[in-house]
Parts: sequence; C-alpha cells; structure tokens
Amino acid sequence: MWSIHAAPALNSSSDSYKSVWNARSASLADGMLAVDGSADEAVLALTGAYTAAQVRAALDLQASDLVFEIGCGVGRIGAQLAPALSGWHGLDIAENMVALTRERLAHLTGARVSALVGPALTPLADASMDKGYCVAVFIHMDKEDFNLYLREVARVLKPGGLFYFDAWNLAHPVGWQRFSYEVDQIGRNDPAQRKDVARNQFCTPDEVRLYVQHAGLELAFEHSDSPWVQVVARKPGGTAAPALEARRAAIAYSPRWTELFADACAVLIGGTHPETMLARWRTLPANEPEPPMFIAWLSAIWQRNPHQWPAVAA
Repeated sequence: MWSIHAAPALNSSSDSYKSVWNARSASLADGMLAVDGSADEAVLALTGAYTAAQVRAALDLQASDLVFEIGCGVGRIGAQLAPALSGWHGLDIAENMVALTRERLAHLTGARVSALVGPALTPLADASMDKGYCVAVFIHMDKEDFNLYLREVARVLKPGGLFYFDAWNLAHPVGWQRFSYEVDQIGRNDPAQRKDVARNQFCTPDEVRLYVQHAGLELAFEHSDSPWVQVVARKPGGTAAPALEARRAAIAYSPRWTELFADACAVLIGGTHPETMLARWRTLPANEPEPPMFIAWLSAIWQRNPHQWPAVAA
C-alpha cells in the first residue's frame, strides 16, 4: 500500500528476499520504514487500522476464525486484527521481521509468528486455517514466487476458506505511472547490476485471475478500479462465500485514496515539495478517512528527512 519509493539497485547476485528484508529490518525503526515509510508508531497505527478494516470486510472475520498473514512485517495489521480472533499466525521471510512482530505482539495470547524459508507455508498444516491475507507483499515478488505462494494458500485453507490479497494494477493509469517510475529508474542504472530482488512487480487483473484459477482457488471478489488489484479468493468446498459486493466500499481503495496516492508519488518520486502537497491536502474534507491519514504519513516522512526537502522560505 505504501510502496512508493523506488528501491535501490543491488549489486550482488547472491541477494535473496530473505537477505534483503532482513537488512531492511535490522532495527525496529528500519522495519517500520520498510513497512510504511514513516517509522512513526502513531502513523503505523493509522495505516494499519485502515488496512485492517479492508481485511476485516474482505474476509468477513469472525471471533472463531484461525487466520494467517503472509508478510506480517512488524505486525502493523496483525496488531489490529489478532485481539478479535481465535488465532492469528504471522509469517515472514525475514527472521528480523518475525522477531520484531513477536516482541510487539507478545501481549496477545492468540498470536503466533514464524519465519519462512522460501515460497512455502511450511509452519501451517494442510486445511488448517479458516482465512488468510497478504497485503503489499506479493508486489515485491517475482511472479513465479507469487504463484507458488497461492498454491500454498490453497493447501492450508480449509474448504470454503477465504484469502484476501492485492497486487499492483498495471491496467490502471496510476498503476501504470508507478510502473513507469520503476522502468525509468532501471533505465538509469548500470545494466551490469542485478535488478533489486525485492523491487516492485506489476500485474494486470486478467493475469491475477489466471493465477487464482491455476492455484486451485475460486475468485470470490475482485476490485481493480484503483492502482491495486484487490482479490478475495476461495478454496472450493465448504459453505458459500459471503456476499462481498455489499461491502465493496469497505474493501476497495476509494477514488480519494487513489488521488492522494498519485499526489504522494509526485512528492516522493516526482520532486514536488511536501509542503506544497500538504497545503492542498489540508483543504480536503476532514471527515473522510484518507486525508488525515495521508497528512500524518507524509508529515512524518518529511520530518524524518528534512535534508531532502528543506523548508520553503516564507
């Protein structure tokens, strides 16, 4: 969701997802930066609550549910959801992220965290989980790994179980713009350098539908009117999936979110000064959930990087 910055190129051919994300989570501040860019607990809670509301609606979460998260990071979303679930199991490729989440969620008796070795959900048994989700994680994977994880999702879900995930939407104008930033950066790099193994990857909605189908899952819901393709997939069998269309507004990224995301890209990649954008955002309706969240988020980033954007002279 907050993967706006283009990642730096890597030089070593031995770099893996595990080594990259361990390096980016060597401390709590580093891990928070990798998750939402702010390294601010209040902002992390704001963005986590927003995403958790989407996940809650997408999966129709119930108190009796056993739920897993692929790419739990520092527990940004898990902290919001785990207290109301029978069990929550966070999974991450980076041992450093796992350690941070375990420490941050230690007070929650139903929360577990495990490190992964590769694109296999080895800590989870066959047909053991009611529901699961993966937010802003598949976007950093090669498509082969994306597909391998979806196959594993089909393995660990109970019949009728639901899985919510997202991917960059190449077919949306703002999604294409974000892709273009990545293309331009790679074009400026030394062609002898390896591309960042955890760089942003992009799909079309048609592609994502194929991935779901061939992983052995059914498409229960799709929303692609934003820079993201948002999907709820279902494992065949069990009880019928809940009617998701009625909760579309709670699941989908709104037009306002897309507008503010495009604005944020203009700041963090395009060169617009944060002060200019923050001034415009403060004129937007404060009763909408997105403007206060984006204002707090960009303000925290600016405060952390004053050298990058010196204050504009009065």
